[in-house]
Amino acid sequence: MRRAVLVCIALSASLATSHAAEWRVQQVNSPARVTAIETVDGKTQVDAGGLWYALAIDGKRAQLDYIDRVPKPKLPGGALPDGRVAIGTRDIARAWLAEPTARYDHGILGDKIEAGSLVIEMRDGKRQAVRLKDDAVFEDLQPRLADLDGSGHDSIIVVKSSLKRGSSLAVIAERKGKYEIVAETPPLGGPHRWLNPAGIADFNGDGKIDIALVRQPHVVGELELWAWRAGDLRKTAGIADTANHVAGTRAINMSATADFDGNGIADLAIPSLDRSRLRLISFAPTAHDIANVALPQKAVTNFGLVEIEGGPPAVAVGLADGSLVIVRRD
Repeated sequence: MRRAVLVCIALSASLATSHAAEWRVQQVNSPARVTAIETVDGKTQVDAGGLWYALAIDGKRAQLDYIDRVPKPKLPGGALPDGRVAIGTRDIARAWLAEPTARYDHGILGDKIEAGSLVIEMRDGKRQAVRLKDDAVFEDLQPRLADLDGSGHDSIIVVKSSLKRGSSLAVIAERKGKYEIVAETPPLGGPHRWLNPAGIADFNGDGKIDIALVRQPHVVGELELWAWRAGDLRKTAGIADTANHVAGTRAINMSATADFDGNGIADLAIPSLDRSRLRLISFAPTAHDIANVALPQKAVTNFGLVEIEGGPPAVAVGLADGSLVIVRRD
């Protein structure tokens, strides 16, 4: 019996190693130092030396093609200066963070100006604002829209930070014609403790939307999965050794969601806590690594996805030495 168990363990380890070995790092030639990656209309764009390029993959070749980048849309009046507008496809037309305030001195996102309110604009142009009291801020750059309960109506997911108790993930939804905070994860327990959302999708294959976040991505790095159940948020999974942000930067999208293992269920690409490795994580049927790939340098930019014919998308990331790589399956 003991021999059979050892054989099974060895076989499992061999299969896992073989599966992970299918993923590799590929260097992408860049005309200058890469400083940022953004996703625009589903396409990955790369800032190299202050100019913008589209990242394209043709077979084994990956290249940057120069583009005349569309100017950044003008922010609505009163919006957070470095914020972004979320564009909806359901009942919410737009949503953005507003009422800049300096009442919280954390500065994790590059400055000490955070948002005191969230503005929701409906399809008919009417607006509502969710305002926080003086003991909290929205410590985020862009709200996220998602139909959490399958009702056809969007909720808004955003990071809320208490000046004394730290961050929580807040869900804002309409109740009796008024938008308000309807659920929050427990605050992290002290000031200057922050969390960063990593993805919103059905990660465990149960047909319902989950929210992935990283608790304190600079020092703790706990990847947590939260599910919307009966009008509340419930933690359903946790996995250590992850990060999705560099302290003091505005790169809050250092993760990517796609079906990397081909089983029809969304997975998550995210760095390890020290950002020296790229992890592809599945939560179905339980949390495990699809692959864990060493990077030549630490990841420092947002992630981008690039479609590859006949296989899962590649993950693009800028590194600490200014180089650009993609992680792709052979």
